[in-house]
Amino acid sequence: MEEKQKTIAHKQIALNQLDSLLTYHIENNNLKKANLLSYWFEDFTKYNLDEENFNPKFLKKYKRGSIIKANLGFNVGNEEGGLHYCIALDKSNALSSGTLTVIPLTSIKENKKYNSSTINLGNEIYLNLKKICDNMSKKLSQEYEDIWRLPAEKVEQFNIDFKYIKKVEKEIEKMKKGSVALVSQIRTISKQRIYDPKTNTDILSNLRVSDNTLDLIDSKIKELFLK
Repeated sequence: MEEKQKTIAHKQIALNQLDSLLTYHIENNNLKKANLLSYWFEDFTKYNLDEENFNPKFLKKYKRGSIIKANLGFNVGNEEGGLHYCIALDKSNALSSGTLTVIPLTSIKENKKYNSSTINLGNEIYLNLKKICDNMSKKLSQEYEDIWRLPAEKVEQFNIDFKYIKKVEKEIEKMKKGSVALVSQIRTISKQRIYDPKTNTDILSNLRVSDNTLDLIDSKIKELFLK
């Protein structure tokens, strides 16, 4: 019972400190930081509550070079955080594994200089996803050429597919200016953090970088971390 009382007291201290932190940022008009912290605490709570029931076997198999979008959280200092595209690095990641090793990506920003620990991927991911989207649109237009003559269930499926393509197009716009791989920020994450793709039919399910890009990443990892 004494241990439980200590834990309750510790909880109250932590909650008070958290409230003070958010109040400090709000009062100093750091509203963006206050919101980002709040979003992360909400996400972390959900991850923690779902941890016992989370089963990675229900997710798709992630291959080396696959592009995923993951919630990296609100991190400390210059650690990359938030919702980011990442490159999966595992040579062979088992379905039963609850973790995945990734390199975060960031979009190219004008007038910003990137140090030697990064790799400029240019428009590779943008072009690959655009190709996937174009093929999906072409297939959709061929399958539903005479949509007005189709039965109701076919029209419903068309609307679902059409909305899906629009979601992909929104993703494409976010990648238009190119991407940079933050090799020095390589990390292993829980698969609970993965936002997309979770199944073989999700937006990013068939998106990956080239073997040449993976070779460049391997060389940079050796340069940064090995003798």
